[in-house]
Amino acid sequence: MGFLFGKKKADPSQPHPDWPWTLSEGGNILRDFTWENIEYDLAELYPDSDSFLILEQKDPKNDEHYWYIQSAIALKGPNKDNYIVGVGWSGESGPALMERCYHWKDLDTVIGIFEQAFQRKPLDLSGYESFF
Repeated sequence: MGFLFGKKKADPSQPHPDWPWTLSEGGNILRDFTWENIEYDLAELYPDSDSFLILEQKDPKNDEHYWYIQSAIALKGPNKDNYIVGVGWSGESGPALMERCYHWKDLDTVIGIFEQAFQRKPLDLSGYESFF
């Protein structure tokens, strides 16, 4: 009976419905920001190791539980100059990271993915590759 009436466990690969957000703009951490900050920062990414954006959540009761989405421009390799979007979380057996590349012309797609996450809506991770 407990299963029928118990609280459904949140999917750790998705944004948590209750955890607070922080935003890291190239390493500068913001706790107070708006959607417009995220959208602007994504449009301002450029190919440099210091140019990245991370939207992160941590469990206020246990900071070992987290979820994040990040983006940067690939600096080398076959996806050079394209967007890399990574989604990571604290998995039951260790950290998890899924990544996918988007063409440099697909900024609107990348912005849409971040907007979905910021609104705490489920993300479609099909097409993402696991790195752990």
